Amino acid sequence: MALAATLHVVNVAAWLSWCLLLLHALLPHRDAGLRDGNAKMLFLALQALMALEVCAITFSRKCSVGNFLQTGLGVFICLFRVSTALLVVPLLENEWLQKALLAGWALSDTVRYAALVGKGVASLQRLRRAASTVLFPLVALAELGAAGLVLETSSERTRHFLMAQMCVTLLGVPVGSFLFLRAASKKST
Repeated sequence: MALAATLHVVNVAAWLSWCLLLLHALLPHRDAGLRDGNAKMLFLALQALMALEVCAITFSRKCSVGNFLQTGLGVFICLFRVSTALLVVPLLENEWLQKALLAGWALSDTVRYAALVGKGVASLQRLRRAASTVLFPLVALAELGAAGLVLETSSERTRHFLMAQMCVTLLGVPVGSFLFLRAASKKST
């Protein structure tokens, strides 16, 4: 019982934090997005929480191909968000794309944590599945575009890493989109 209550508090705190980051990305002001130090630290803390969640889910699941793919997807989403935030955003001159990345990440996780906080609310679960199905490929394509824009200004080592990340993203978008579509159609019937 105490574990469930603690998990609920963590989910509420994460939901509120993602809501703050979403507002930060959408409101017009200087240093919006992850160029703001406080927003960057909050984002990295939330990504650390996501990494812990992926680990906990991985160890609680049965071994299957579907669970392996979902776990891999979670790991790569977390890794690519962090690497984009640390390696791409500082070099990204297009402020709107930088804000769109943060807004996409924040909207996706705001909806996800709202569904986790309101587990018994069927409409929140449907909203989460619909948002994931739509936002996953859009945000991944925005990450690809942003990485492509900074390749020339990146160091050689960073460029190689980003090129590998871009290849994995290109291969992973259809797989992830399929998993999200399958989950949305399976649970809504």
